[in-house]
Amino acid sequence: MRLTPAARLLRDLVAIPSVSGNEAAVVERVADELRALGLAPEVRGRNVFAERGTGGPPRLLLNSHLDTVPAGPGWTLPPTDPVVRRGRLFGLGANDAKGPATALLRAFAAAPERALRGTLLLALTCDEETGGEGLEKLLPTLPPVHAGVIGEPTALRIARAQRGLVRLELHAEGRAAHAARPEQGVNAIERALDDLARLRRLRFPKRHALLGRTRVAATMIEGGVKANVIPPSCRVVLDVRTTPDYPNERVVAAIGRAVRARVVIQSQRIRPVETAADDAIVRAARAALPRAPLVGFGGVSDYFFLAPVPGIVLGPGTPEQSHAPDESIAVADLERGVGAYGRVIRAWFARSR
Repeated sequence: MRLTPAARLLRDLVAIPSVSGNEAAVVERVADELRALGLAPEVRGRNVFAERGTGGPPRLLLNSHLDTVPAGPGWTLPPTDPVVRRGRLFGLGANDAKGPATALLRAFAAAPERALRGTLLLALTCDEETGGEGLEKLLPTLPPVHAGVIGEPTALRIARAQRGLVRLELHAEGRAAHAARPEQGVNAIERALDDLARLRRLRFPKRHALLGRTRVAATMIEGGVKANVIPPSCRVVLDVRTTPDYPNERVVAAIGRAVRARVVIQSQRIRPVETAADDAIVRAARAALPRAPLVGFGGVSDYFFLAPVPGIVLGPGTPEQSHAPDESIAVADLERGVGAYGRVIRAWFARSR
């Protein structure tokens, strides 16, 4: 099939490996594209930034990420040798999130000057998959923004809320003994299992309208030193997905009260966020996509770095394709994304004066 300018750019971006920490080459390709479109990008670290409009308020930020996860097992196509088949472009990051990043760039460049009654900012950033030197470092260096659109694959559904993420370790302590004489020891694995049973009974009763309930899942367990030794220690990793009804600190405290093991916080920086349904950015998105449902974003994105600035997560592509073998995006969906972002931009500036 004949590729559109957006599809050609996406093909080029997918062909440049950019696993988190190695985005410099893809950032330069994006900067070259912006220059070719008559714009003046700045490269800051492994991030690229550009702006249009008056330079003054109000300011709308468009953001997506250029890094990818490594290609996992199951790929039947070369991850960084993109191909187009049956109307879909295949390659690592085509969906998450070089597709949305491409659509944002094209919409940013195409926005008519007369519509930009303020400043439109574009930031395509690194390290979203891992955290580090991306939007969290770039955002404080930018002019104050008043709303944001985070480009992620949502099938062009409007996500105005996102879960927080907490990673915890439970350290259950016991006492070693010969397995033939278990009464002489204390089995740390059994203690950890008792704690997991307590966590299964732990309830967070409020159900968020878009995100559902707070979730606690044990995802890793490690314990024991030898087949015939009562284990003296056991470590369990918990993945906790919070909602605005139960902030991270409140959930960590509840887990600490429920278990007997020592609780170690690995990370709780990703906090739940929500933008009001009547905020200008949500109303602009609904005007641009009147049939699109309001949803909660099922994964984690840089949306939480915006808070308390209002924002949405929106983009072409589907969540199911993210991090999947033979990842792909429909070229037609990519084009719909360009159009949708363009309409959101115009609608937001029209509502922000």
